[in-house]
Amino acid sequence: APHPFAQRRLPSSEGALAFRAPAAGALHPLVDDHVVQGRVIFPGAGYLEMATAAAGARTLQGVYFLHPLAVEAPGLLVECAVSPVGRFEVRSGVAGGAFEDGATVHCVGTTVRDGTWQPVEQAAVRSSHSRPVDVSALYDGCYAVGLQYGPGYRTLTHAWGGEPGALSRLRSRTMHDGTQVHPADLDDALCTSGAMGLRSDGETRLPFAVDDALLQGTRGELWAVCARTRRPG
Repeated sequence: APHPFAQRRLPSSEGALAFRAPAAGALHPLVDDHVVQGRVIFPGAGYLEMATAAAGARTLQGVYFLHPLAVEAPGLLVECAVSPVGRFEVRSGVAGGAFEDGATVHCVGTTVRDGTWQPVEQAAVRSSHSRPVDVSALYDGCYAVGLQYGPGYRTLTHAWGGEPGALSRLRSRTMHDGTQVHPADLDDALCTSGAMGLRSDGETRLPFAVDDALLQGTRGELWAVCARTRRPG
């Protein structure tokens, strides 16, 4: 079955790939609970899933989120194009218009050969971050800064955290709705960083870039682990 974020393959030049999906179709129910300042905004996690679906690769590098994508506009189409050298671009435009000339670019990055998984012993991580975190309070904090997630994007059930890092458990997912990694699961995994007690200045903050991403679907229990890293200097 077509991927909900890459429903129709478009004619393209040799070696290139391009897939397009209407925002009002199967794409919309996967993101309609990702509300930012009162608007349904396509999540950064969704771009990662879209790029891996279009390119047929699990590993991405140098991903930049350039412009928020509000998915409520009538006739909106979302497209992911992948060049022969693996560069991808996610853009949007209105059906019936000059899509190629008037499209807005929302995300760019590169697909690379699949990387290697690094196993994490979640029990050991939990023992080092034993302070429980009130998940409801965590989401209330998100809401206060404009991240007004609906029920579908509130999948954390338990969280533990502290200054060095955090750990959370997510609701087990029985239906993936055509995705490999459901964007709500990955988005909420990123929200686990809120359990680290990071201070907020009241501004709405969204991800700007992802250095490396390795995506793979899974079944059963879902856990998220966040760790603070310090760069030299």
